[in-house]
Amino acid sequence: MTEQIHEQATVTTRTLHDGLLELEDRPPRVSLFSMIREDWRVNSHMKSRFVLVLFRCAHASYNDRRRLTRALTAPYRFVYRLIVDWVMGIDIPCRVTLGRGVVLYHSVGIVINEAVKMGDGCIIRHGVTIGNKLGDDGESYPPTIGNRVEFGAGAIVIGDILIGDEAIIGAGSVVTRDVAPGAVVAGNPAREIARHAPRVR
Repeated sequence: MTEQIHEQATVTTRTLHDGLLELEDRPPRVSLFSMIREDWRVNSHMKSRFVLVLFRCAHASYNDRRRLTRALTAPYRFVYRLIVDWVMGIDIPCRVTLGRGVVLYHSVGIVINEAVKMGDGCIIRHGVTIGNKLGDDGESYPPTIGNRVEFGAGAIVIGDILIGDEAIIGAGSVVTRDVAPGAVVAGNPAREIARHAPRVR
């Protein structure tokens, strides 16, 4: 029974992975301003709002298919990096794919690898690291994050792993393996300590 549940969770997370990998290849479904409005609505702290507004604009600039526009907005992307990374200590490169309505709590010391793809409604607290792992082939393999995933302060998620919808990563956890949808994990290395059924949206 346990093996069947594990296999089902693995299939679910792999399906999630395949879907999120297509995000950047799809035409945008919502406008930049809609994304910014939603970020503004779900974040109560001005610092978090400020960071996300700058990120959304930098991300849109980087992903613009018009070469001239990308070239003309390159100085803005440099200013974004200067302010958010060098000054504020938040490393969210403009290549990162963040879904709608991301919440940043106490946004200090957050590090996200540039190839990470994250779904909608995720919660990220201070000190969170979502990083890649170099494979034997020299390629970079980052995590793929589902929808409404919650990261506790100081959580570390590393490598080519899948974090399912509505998973909760406990504070200070070190995650190097797939996390099933609705699972609550904690510890170093992280282990599942509870599970709830993800809500149907």
